[in-house]
Amino acid sequence: MSSLLGQFYTRIRGSQEDIASEGLAYILQRSPASRLALNRLIKSDCSLEFDDLTYTTQNIGDKLERPDVSGSNAGGTEVLIIEAKFWAALTDNQPLVYLSRLGSNSMLMFVCPTLRVRPVFDEIHKRIQSASLNYAVKPENHSISFDGNKHLIVKTWNEILNTIRTQLIQENDSVLLSDVNQIIGLCEAIDSNSFQPFQTEEFAPRVAKRINSYNDLIDKVVDELKKRNLADTQSLNATPQRNGYTRYFRMASLGFSLSVRFDLWERYADTPFWLNIKDQLDGSVWVMTDSFKLKMKTTLAKLSVNIYERTRGELMIPLFPLMDKTEDVVVSEISDQILKLVRHLSVNVE
Repeated sequence: MSSLLGQFYTRIRGSQEDIASEGLAYILQRSPASRLALNRLIKSDCSLEFDDLTYTTQNIGDKLERPDVSGSNAGGTEVLIIEAKFWAALTDNQPLVYLSRLGSNSMLMFVCPTLRVRPVFDEIHKRIQSASLNYAVKPENHSISFDGNKHLIVKTWNEILNTIRTQLIQENDSVLLSDVNQIIGLCEAIDSNSFQPFQTEEFAPRVAKRINSYNDLIDKVVDELKKRNLADTQSLNATPQRNGYTRYFRMASLGFSLSVRFDLWERYADTPFWLNIKDQLDGSVWVMTDSFKLKMKTTLAKLSVNIYERTRGELMIPLFPLMDKTEDVVVSEISDQILKLVRHLSVNVE
């Protein structure tokens, strides 16, 4: 849906997430019908029933977390937090600090573009796993439930806004319907336009230094595996590509490509580092047999390692580096990640 706001979104300075979330809050604050529609959507997803809520924005918490939109019940208890996401990564506070500020019978909702639903959900799931919480996952609707009837869910902007839009049409509220259409147009423009407006800080030399360090890290991981007498790169050259940089090596009778992949980072998971493994050499080209592909999927599912299958049947594994560690520690840990995967594939690695 085109809109005036969507038409000029590239000229908007500042955070598009803030504009979209403030717009959503504006609609919810002014329209009982829109609040009813959102409550019904929440009930359909997790059977959680809310009465009419009061919505505020940027409600700063004890740990300086600042949810985009907060919904409180008649007693003033915060029971719903809505976090707007387009292309920004999760903050350090998300989702754990946000979950901790919610009590029982509550929900933390992330709203993002359709292409970002799985990457956002997978990153959330990974962080929750690391916190050793008691939870149950429903991957089919990208939701997680916790003790005390507390829920987390990832929804699309299209689901939220069109649910509200349908209700406003039924209520014949032409004024707010026009406002919702503006926000829908903005979100669709951001979602579909590959060009994101430049920000001054993106051109700082430290950004170029960081990007170059990704390629350096790939080289150092391969060097580390060679140093351990595990990887062989003879006759295999590093390859710069349109979407990144790749190193090839052989290990345990398998062919590996370890890459910086900007396209996969944008679309699938919040990391630039990706691994691909193939099991059979066809002439000079490594290929993946159907039996090995099935083994990969089964094994990695048991390890709770996410795997992404591309349209050509290629399986890509995201590798997540340690945060706030020195380079040698990061290199060693990524090398260990690769070895762990190989060993769990029942391949002999000496």
